[in-house]
Amino acid sequence: MTEKETRSRRRPATRKGRPTLTRELIAERALLLAGAEGFPAVTMRRLAEELGVTVRALYNYVPDRQDVIDLAARMLLAQWEPPELDAAHWEDSVRAYCAQLRGLYRRHPRALLVSLDERVRSLGVHPNRLANPDAFLGLLRGIGLTPQAALRVHGELGLKLFGFTLLVDHPADRAPGDRGPLDTAPVPEAWLAAHPDLPLPFLTEAVHLTKPTPDEMFGYLVDTLILSIRAQLPAT
Repeated sequence: MTEKETRSRRRPATRKGRPTLTRELIAERALLLAGAEGFPAVTMRRLAEELGVTVRALYNYVPDRQDVIDLAARMLLAQWEPPELDAAHWEDSVRAYCAQLRGLYRRHPRALLVSLDERVRSLGVHPNRLANPDAFLGLLRGIGLTPQAALRVHGELGLKLFGFTLLVDHPADRAPGDRGPLDTAPVPEAWLAAHPDLPLPFLTEAVHLTKPTPDEMFGYLVDTLILSIRAQLPAT
C-alpha cells in the first residue's frame, strides 16, 4: 500500500466540523465535566450532548460509564508531573511539589472527589499515582523522618491541598457571581448583619480585616507544612 493510500484510509481528524470521536476525546471531555461539576455529572447522555453525538455512538468506543470514569481518572493522574526532589534542598523541593500539585488540582477541582463519588478500577490508576507519592515519601525519609512521621506529613499535605483547592482556589477561580458564600472570610458579612443583636466581636473584627489573596494563603499553608516537617526531624 502506498503512503497516499494509507493516508486516505486513516480516520479523519474531524467530521462535519467536529473532532472525530475517540476514547481519548471521551475521557478528555469527561474529565473537564468532572472537574467543573463533579463525577456524578458524567453520564452517558450528558457526554453525548457535550460531544454532539448520540449515546449509541459513545458505546462504539466505551463499553459502559465505568470505563469512562476509569479513563478520565487515569487522564487526570497522567497530568501529575512533579519536579525533581532533592533532599539536599528539601524545603525548595517541598514547595515545588506543592505548587505543582496545586496547579493540577486547580485545573480539575471537583474531580478530586472521585474517591467519594465513584469506584475507580485498576485501569484508572495511572503509574503516577504510585510513583509520585513514593518519591515524596522518599524525600521525607531521605532527610531523616521516620516512616511514621513521613506518612503523617504525606497525609497532612493531602488534607491541606484538597481542602485548599475546594474551599479557596475553586471559589476564587469562578466568576464573582458563582463564588461560594465563604470565599476567604470566616463568614459572609451579610450573615453578621442578619443577627445584629448577637455579640460576635471577633468574627466582626475578622470580617473587616484585609483578606489575604489565595496565593498568600497558599504560601502560608506550605510554610506550616515545612514547619511541621522541621519539628519531626531528628535532633542533631
